[in-house]
Formats: sequence, C-alpha cells, structure tokens
Amino acid sequence: MRCWDTLSGRRVVDFEADPWLIVHNGALAHLPDGRLILATSDPEGLHRWDAATGQSLGRVDDATTIWQVTTAISASGRTLFLGAGIDGHLHRWDAATGEPDGPAWECNRGYVITLTTLNLPDGTPLVVTGGEDDTVRRWHAETGESVGEPLPVSADGRVFNLSSCRLPDRRVLLVAHDDEHAIHRWDAATGKAFGPPIPTGDRFPHTTSVVPVAGSPRVIVAYDDDTVRQWNALTGEQLALPHPGYAATAALRPDGTAVLATGSRDGALRLDYMSTD
Repeated sequence: MRCWDTLSGRRVVDFEADPWLIVHNGALAHLPDGRLILATSDPEGLHRWDAATGQSLGRVDDATTIWQVTTAISASGRTLFLGAGIDGHLHRWDAATGEPDGPAWECNRGYVITLTTLNLPDGTPLVVTGGEDDTVRRWHAETGESVGEPLPVSADGRVFNLSSCRLPDRRVLLVAHDDEHAIHRWDAATGKAFGPPIPTGDRFPHTTSVVPVAGSPRVIVAYDDDTVRQWNALTGEQLALPHPGYAATAALRPDGTAVLATGSRDGALRLDYMSTD
C-alpha cells in the first residue's frame, strides 16, 4: 500500500502490507496528539498503521471480515474507527488504541457492506449503513438508535457504496449505489428521495463519491469496466466523458477546490482539481 500528498501528488510513505491479503478500503484518523492513523479493512478484520512512517500498529481484537471502514467522533470526543462487518454488525474501535468502543451494533440483515458518517443540519450525528437486505439504514452515531425508516433501493439489490455532501440550502444529500445498476438519492434528514433512481448501465460500482463542483453536487463512480463516470446528483444528468480508472474518490481541499483521485490497475494515481465556484 502507498500514501500520496493530495496537494503535490508526491508519494509520502509505503506500507508493508501482506501481499496475499486483499485490502477492501481504508480511512485516516487525525488524533489530538498530532498522530495520523490509517485503518485498513480486509477479510481478517481491521489493521492499524502509523500513516507517517508506514509502521504497523497491529490488528484489532474483533475477527470478523470488515468490508469498509470510516471515522467518527464519539460523544466523549475520542476519534473512532467504524467498520462494516459481514456479521451484520457495525463495529467501533478507539482509533488511538485499537480497543473496541463498546459492543458492536446490529444493523442490516446479512452483511453490512458499506457505511458513511454525516451530520444533519440540526447537528445530529448519523452513521448510515447499507448491505444485503436492499435497504439503507440510518443510526444515531452516539446512541446507536435507529433514525427514521429504512430507505429502499432496487429490489433484491445489495448496497455497495454510500456517500454524502451538504447542499447550498444546508440539506444533506445521501447517495447510495446498488448492484442492480442504480444510483439512489435522498435527503438524509427526512428520507425523501431526490427523484427516481439514476440508471447506470450494466456495470458494477467499485467506488462512489459525491462532491460539490461548480455549485452542484456531482456523483463520481468508478466501475468494473475501468471507467470513471459522473452525474449531476440532483438532475441525474450524466456529465463529462468517461475516463479510465479502476477506483476513484473525491474530496474538498481547504481552499474549496474539489480533488478527484483516480487509481488504475497498474498502480498509477491521477489527480484532477475541479473548481467549485
């Protein structure tokens, strides 16, 4: 595994990962003491790393397969790693120590495949999960209580990717991509859909991001045909021409510029900077 600086494109550090173990994804946690910790998810659970040196910090205690991992802040202010488990539970660990943060939460029926965190306009912190039971579910990030009704995706669809962004009117847009070739969009607070699902064709989604570009939220998806495609998240209009890529993620820099990072099968990383004005 490798880590790059998103401003310069310079490779920062290499991680000595097991070459035979498939890493599903990773998340970075900024700790109050200045440390930067990377967590990676894989079939054996969760692995923690010092992101500055590439040194392994060991595995967490839970042994279940973790599909995806993200970060959150606990009610006490600690930084947590959250993991989507194939045991149908959401797992939580202290990012600094790797110790479990209480018992795992039972979420979706079957596998929990994907998760994301967000804050509603009123400040309520949510964890959102998706999995094998053709629903997206919202949970209060501090109590674990269910928030609202489950949000349906395609019939018999598995939810593989979740993402969110804040709209100019302060609403939070929640986006899910299932394996039935559709992108679904909701108001994260009310669960009301933003129009019908966006059909995407007969392709499997590897990664899905949503980021504001030129004043409009844009959904960016990398597919198994090695293309990266983009849609206007509100209108469903497909934007730009597909370009090569096996995986992609988008984020906002402090200056408001959207950065699209695209990875290829040969290990190359492409950075595109998109104005949000």
